[in-house]
Formats: sequence, C-alpha cells, structure tokens
Amino acid sequence: MCLHIKHPSIIFFMLFLFSANHVSANNESTPDYDQLREKITFGKATFAEVRQALTEPNVVNLTNTLHALYSMRWHRAVLHLYQNIWDRKREKYPELAWNLLEKIPPRIALASTINRVRIFNTEEFKALIRSYKYSDHEFVRAQVVVSLGLNGDPVDIEYLVKMVESNNHYVIQTAITSLALMGHVKAKEEMILLEEKYRSGPRGELLRELLKTAYRWER
Repeated sequence: MCLHIKHPSIIFFMLFLFSANHVSANNESTPDYDQLREKITFGKATFAEVRQALTEPNVVNLTNTLHALYSMRWHRAVLHLYQNIWDRKREKYPELAWNLLEKIPPRIALASTINRVRIFNTEEFKALIRSYKYSDHEFVRAQVVVSLGLNGDPVDIEYLVKMVESNNHYVIQTAITSLALMGHVKAKEEMILLEEKYRSGPRGELLRELLKTAYRWER
C-alpha cells in the first residue's frame, strides 16, 4: 500500500544534505546556479534556464539539479532533454557540463528522474541505479539511496533499512529520509521499528522527526 506522501520539506532536506558549499563569483556573467535550481525545483524555469543550470561546474550541485528536473516534466523540451543527455547526444547541447554529466552520481540522478517520469520500459534506469548499491564512494551510495526513495518501489525498502543500520553518517541520514520519501506503509512500519532500536541516539531523533512529517506519526 502506497500512501503517496511527498512533503516539500523533506525534498528540501535532501537538497540540503547534498548541497555543496558554493560561493557565486561576483561576476555578472556567472549564472546564479542556486537560483536556477530553485526555479527548476518549483517547476518555474524556462527551457533556456534549465540548459543554463546544466552548465554548473560542480558535480554535487549538478546532481541535485538532475533530481530537481522531475518538477519540469510538464515541459516537452525538458522530456527530450532527459533522454538526449541519457543517450549522450553532446551535439544537441554542446554547452552542457558533459565532463560532469558523464560521472556516476549525475547518471544515477538522471536515471532516477527518467524512471519517475516514464510509466513503461524503465528497467534500464532501475538497473543502473541498483548496480551501485554497494559502492565504496559515499556520495555514489547516497545517490542510490535517495533515488530508490524517490522512485518508491517497496522492493528496495530492505536495502534502505540496511543503509540506516550502516556506519556512515551521511548514508544513514539519506536512508532515513528516503524511507520517509517513499510514502509507503511498509516503509513507515520499518521506520517505527528502527526508531525503537535507535530511540536514544541521533538516528532515533531523525526517525521521529521524519515519521511525524511524512506519516503523521508520533510516539
């Protein structure tokens, strides 16, 4: 049973987790990438602004932008953009930060966004995400975790629980938040069990906070 709960506050918490320290140069020619990403997140960017956002020379923030592009799924040109980036058609958009878009975290984020937009023929994208489940790189693994949370397939709940019980603080936070993002009754049940197990520590505190926000649950 899926509860279909996606709270904006949780989405913004995810962006906070993944945001890189970014200081814009005092140069009128330098795009305000944070502002562009915010417009994309609210689905209010133009296609030109989307393309400009994808020139950002920071892999962490660029990955965030690819997740946020889900909010632009109503725009037909953006839908074509998803697929063209996935197919590595550099000639169509030569100005994009291709050297970063080819890296694993942005590919995972793009796969997640396309998987969420499409209804059929998504196995290729799911397979790419799941192939990095046990990556040694924490940012790669965190991208897998958040992507699985956003995609909302209950088959991935067991893995997310394992990540909550891992020893990497960054991955733990991401996994707890991803269980909240799923909006699924099984995810809620697992979060309650985890809250009982980790009640006295920081994991328990975050679990309680997100159980309340996402599932209206209170002890």
